[in-house]
Amino acid sequence: MQAPPPARGGARMDLNLYRVLDAIYAEGSLTKAGRRLGLSQPATSHALARLRDVFGDPLFLRSAHGMVPTALAKDLIGPARQALRLLEDPLSAAQPFEPAGATLRFRISMSDLNEARLLPRLVQLLREEAPGVTLESFSVPRRDLVQALATGALDLALDVPLLSDPLVHHAPLGEDRYVCVLRQDHPLGAQALTLERFLELDHIHLSSRPRGLGHVDLALERLGKRRRIMLRAQHFLVAPEVLMTSDLALTVPESFADHMALRYPLRREPLPFPLPPLESHLYWLSQRDADPPLLWFRGLLAQVARGLGK
Repeated sequence: MQAPPPARGGARMDLNLYRVLDAIYAEGSLTKAGRRLGLSQPATSHALARLRDVFGDPLFLRSAHGMVPTALAKDLIGPARQALRLLEDPLSAAQPFEPAGATLRFRISMSDLNEARLLPRLVQLLREEAPGVTLESFSVPRRDLVQALATGALDLALDVPLLSDPLVHHAPLGEDRYVCVLRQDHPLGAQALTLERFLELDHIHLSSRPRGLGHVDLALERLGKRRRIMLRAQHFLVAPEVLMTSDLALTVPESFADHMALRYPLRREPLPFPLPPLESHLYWLSQRDADPPLLWFRGLLAQVARGLGK
């Protein structure tokens, strides 16, 4: 374990101050940090003053967006959280996690596609099994995921299996085959979707990136083929609306096609060329392998993923 940076003058560090550092870093607010720790705002401010004196650094600067950590605070937070976990893990192991009475917040990074696929059922299970647990879902760029997990800004990240770093562990969450989706009364009619007909269609390409080929285009490129992308958009929310008012085609994971079909008269067709399924992996900080609440939440996510399409 990396040791926390030394205090100024070799002073001994009160581990309770690390808890204050952790809370301010996570909440970005003295008031919210105090509420999280059960402290008044003056007590939280006093603890921050002690931290600043110990390390000879402001640690947090006030801004329009809350308390922003300094460079030293960013260096401190990872080792500080590791030290706290070493102390707390034996206590957690001695007290089995009880989701029904827990009051926790989990932060997870995922795309809007995965939000549409997973959150409805996940929220339902949380309400049934752990009504005191809250969830924050937002998208963090892949290049920032490891840092966000290491600093505690994230508990989990859901992504394709491209992330490799010794600080994080991951496990497959499932696979989802791709299908082509059209509106129910599409001019294609009852004709089979051959490769030739697929290439004659105009397509929607959904990607958070402003440019670059997607899975479908890479697979077609290997066949020496290219499709015409009439619309490139960022968010999956717009896809069914465009499909219903046009003759465009959309290639998406089957579970999302099922999700859209619940609300819109759409048809789906198997792809007329080989395309590997969408693989989803769940990432977490390696030092939290045995964290009981996180173990439970990972299991809940796996349960939801297994139920897709059933």
